[in-house]
Amino acid sequence: MGSKDDVVVMRVGPTDQTLNVLMSNALVALQLSTREGFEVKVSEALHKGIPIIATKAGGIPLQVEDGKNGFLVEPGDFKAVAKHLNTLWTDRKKRGEMADYAYDHVSDEVSTVGNALCWLYLADKLYRGEKVEPHSAWISDMAREEAGLPWEEGENRLPRPKKLDLENA
Repeated sequence: MGSKDDVVVMRVGPTDQTLNVLMSNALVALQLSTREGFEVKVSEALHKGIPIIATKAGGIPLQVEDGKNGFLVEPGDFKAVAKHLNTLWTDRKKRGEMADYAYDHVSDEVSTVGNALCWLYLADKLYRGEKVEPHSAWISDMAREEAGLPWEEGENRLPRPKKLDLENA
């Protein structure tokens, strides 16, 4: 029996339960978008400690640290995808290291808790009639700062570009 008998490719509807079952049993996840925003399936895989092979599209590179919690490839580069799949499939040590890194280094910003923090912060501000003007700041940063809980050294968070100027984009 070859490894092709161990590979299952599925296209399923958008149900959380099905995705959870698939992710809980996966050795590797693929997100091969050609264009993308901030893909939540990448975050879900990393939260479960699943190494990911993903494209350098949209916000995906904010989540995948190439060679640490997965691999980043150019959109359409199927040869690189095959190479990395082979590595993760055959090198248990490498896959285990990447899985551990993924699980230990995912930011809570991309979890339900992180999203709830941002929405509750915005809801509270708007309820009080305050104007919210981020001036290119991240909402999670604003919420933590106001709560007196700034990011600590070594705390897992998404990378911040040195200069993010959305006001003049």
